[in-house]
Amino acid sequence: MIRRSRLAIGMEILAALSEGPLNSSRLAQRCNINYGRLDEDLKPILALGWVTKEISGAHDLHKLTDAGLKALTQYLVLWNEWERGTKLTGGQQAF
Repeated sequence: MIRRSRLAIGMEILAALSEGPLNSSRLAQRCNINYGRLDEDLKPILALGWVTKEISGAHDLHKLTDAGLKALTQYLVLWNEWERGTKLTGGQQAF
């Protein structure tokens, strides 16, 4: 089993929210992580201002910010370049 890095999980969270706001339960389900892990992985994302969290009574709602969309876009550009480089080198890793 391959473990995902915290960065990869963070980007999955941003990608899920790029499709629209989600509550914690739905977000954890979409990213295939448990609720406790979601809470930990949201902390830096919230601190960076990439996501907002609104609480109304017992309900919460996470929304992607413009800064979060920009971070996700930059990540995807880098990821696509990495994948292109991997294909050009026959799948060999650079390090």
